[in-house]
Amino acid sequence: MIKYNISKKADGQMILRDDNDGFENRKKYFIQQGIDIKNVVTTKLCHGISIKKVTQDDRGKIFTETDGLVTNEKDVCLTVTIADCVPVMFWDEKQGVIGIAHAGWRGVVANIAKEVVKKIQQEYSSDPNDIQVFIGPHIQKCHFEIQADIIDNFKDYSEQIIRKDNKIFVDLANILKSQLTQSGVKVKNIQATSDCTYCGSEYFSYRRDKPEQVSSQIAWIINN
Repeated sequence: MIKYNISKKADGQMILRDDNDGFENRKKYFIQQGIDIKNVVTTKLCHGISIKKVTQDDRGKIFTETDGLVTNEKDVCLTVTIADCVPVMFWDEKQGVIGIAHAGWRGVVANIAKEVVKKIQQEYSSDPNDIQVFIGPHIQKCHFEIQADIIDNFKDYSEQIIRKDNKIFVDLANILKSQLTQSGVKVKNIQATSDCTYCGSEYFSYRRDKPEQVSSQIAWIINN
């Protein structure tokens, strides 16, 4: 059975740091989810499009400079941390494949969604028609404001740029949906939450809170 979710602020901050709070919060959280912390695989993000294949031997590992993970192994929990960026979960039940990606705006415009689909195809012979996707809580178009100096990065997605009250906003979820369908994923196989990390006080939000140290949720997916 494929399961996925994202933690909330009440579960504690989930970034692994020297203070060890992140690890202790993860351990407590995953016990509540019925998942052995030894089976959790995580990443140190680089806001890019690097996708790694995970095996049983990688359980408990931290992949550096990585923003996406894929596996066909049972009981291996793939995770990324999120604090406004987009968590994207992928699964193909026919092949028993799962994947996860951390999609910051740089990763979105670099088409990390396409890279995950391609990796699942290459490694596990998945048909994109069989891949399902969940786009999780992130900073939605109501609050994802950009400045004019980076608007050229979104030139291919003019329909997802919203101009309001002399401000510029971008709809990251709809960009991802467009990229996924172009990669062969069926529209009906894409789910997206309307939860906004900026609006929802139950989530950490870097843009809203402007903390000195980033605090994050953890997004995860597992096939058990």
